[in-house]
This record gives sequence, structure tokens and C-alpha cells, in this order.
Amino acid sequence: MSEEFNAKIKLLIKSEKALLSLEMKKKSQQTVWIALALVAVLVTLIMVNITTYLYLSSTHTPLEAATILTGMNIAVAVLFFVLASRQTVGAEASSIEDIRDFAWEQVSSDLDEVKQHATDFKNSVVKVKKTVDGFTTGDAFGIKKVLPIITTLIDLNKRR
Repeated sequence: MSEEFNAKIKLLIKSEKALLSLEMKKKSQQTVWIALALVAVLVTLIMVNITTYLYLSSTHTPLEAATILTGMNIAVAVLFFVLASRQTVGAEASSIEDIRDFAWEQVSSDLDEVKQHATDFKNSVVKVKKTVDGFTTGDAFGIKKVLPIITTLIDLNKRR
């Protein structure tokens, strides 16, 4: 049972490591997209803002030109953040999660079996203790009730 239990624990650990690896891959891809979004926003703010502000300031008031630029910058940033949030780990994550869940069920059932054996052992020890206590206190087989008769017979035998 020990080798089987160790194999189940190893399977559980490997599936957790694989899930962690996939999660790290997802997070690294999201980080790259967010970095690209930030670079794009910075470049946009530098190049497009200058050009657009100059154009808008010729047709609008400076306040209106700044408001329009702010809206455009937010739209570009939202676009890249949406792209970053749509990254997924893929279909392999579902398979690995199934393996992990199966391994966890197996380990849990083995642990429940060990708990049951421990409980059975404890109950056996308690039963043996009660039996031993019964002999030492004279309760076993009704010895306590017969003991006065036995002592009386022994005393009668000594008197003869």
C-alpha cells in the first residue's frame, strides 16, 4: 500500500506542478501584452497626442482638444488591456486538472482507509484493556461473585 500511496502523491504533485507551469506561462504572456500596451500608450501619447493636439487646437478650444485626446488615449489603452485579459491556458489545463482531481480522490480514499485502520486498532486496544481490567478487578467470568465461595472453601480446606 505504501508504494501505491507514494505513486498517488507523486501524481498529485506532478499535476500541481504542471498546472502551476501553465498558469505561469499564462501570466507571462499577459505581462508581455500589458507591457506592449503600456509602450503603445506611451508612444501614442507622445506622437499622436502632439499631432492631434496641434490639429484640434486649430479647430477647437484647447480644453476641447485635450478632452478629445484623453478619450482617444483611454480607448487605445482599453484595447490592449482587453487583449491581455483574453489569454487562456488552453485545453491541456482541463486534462491536468482532471488528473489532479483523480489523484486527490485516490490519496483521500487512502487516507480515509488509514484513519479507519487506526480507529479499528484503537478499538481493539480498548477492548483488550477492558478484558485485562476485568481479570485484574475480578469481573471476568463472574469471578467476583464466586470469589467468596472460593475463599470459604480454601479456609475450610486449611482447617482440616
